[in-house]
Amino acid sequence: MKWIMVVLIGVIIIGIVGFSSIFSFQTEQDEQSGEGETIGIEEQVKKEIEGEEQENAGETSNIQLDGEWTRNLLNYTGSLIITNATDNDFTFTLGVVAGGNVGSIEGKAERSLETATWADTESGCELSFELTENKITIEQNNACEYWGGAGTFFYGEYDKGGVSIETDLVKQGVLNESEDALFRSIVGDDYDLYLENISSYFDLEDRDKLGTRVVAGFIRGIAPSNGGIIMVNEKHVYAAVTDSENSVIRYHTNDPTYQDKLPYTITEWREGIMFEEVVFE
Repeated sequence: MKWIMVVLIGVIIIGIVGFSSIFSFQTEQDEQSGEGETIGIEEQVKKEIEGEEQENAGETSNIQLDGEWTRNLLNYTGSLIITNATDNDFTFTLGVVAGGNVGSIEGKAERSLETATWADTESGCELSFELTENKITIEQNNACEYWGGAGTFFYGEYDKGGVSIETDLVKQGVLNESEDALFRSIVGDDYDLYLENISSYFDLEDRDKLGTRVVAGFIRGIAPSNGGIIMVNEKHVYAAVTDSENSVIRYHTNDPTYQDKLPYTITEWREGIMFEEVVFE
């Protein structure tokens, strides 16, 4: 009887040990299997990332940069000429005016798809370019003033192609629409003379007490030879502008009282102009 009990106990012990071995072996297999799955996922993610990097590295921009780009601001035009454009860089010549003052920068910009940058270590000037199919937008820091005359600036929007300015005294902020309509009817073909010569402008006092709003302006850098003044109310216009090509001052009004003489306000303004002759239109 005792030997039967001994045999049974032995069988039980062997069974427990065997089950433990089987369980342990299965667990190791599961762990190895899980580790293999983890390694497989990591490799897959790594391959996907590498594939994206290779794909991004192969991206190119279809924007055609070579050629002329223009900042179409009256009396503040800018010309951007781009040559040898690649996906990595381009050579540029940037010239701007502010009336009679000029500024220019030449260099090679580093490009990344639709943006580009240029920097000058000596002056600290930095330019950034936002590139699109028909427009390039340039930003600058204050150090870029080193590269131009008084009042010049390089920032702004440059349209593809040559100069094409569409503006008037309303868009320039000199007159409102009703004033502009009356003014056009008085000055006729000389309207463009006023538009070209009143770039930087300021308000003046109506010394004649004619109930007019008075605005005078000039072209920066060449004010004595290029300027204009406009006195306007609901009914009347009194205006004068330089005609530097003919070295005269042209005067316009629809007030019979001042048809052959200048208002005192315009006489005072005339003291800063280099031309003596006045043509009464």
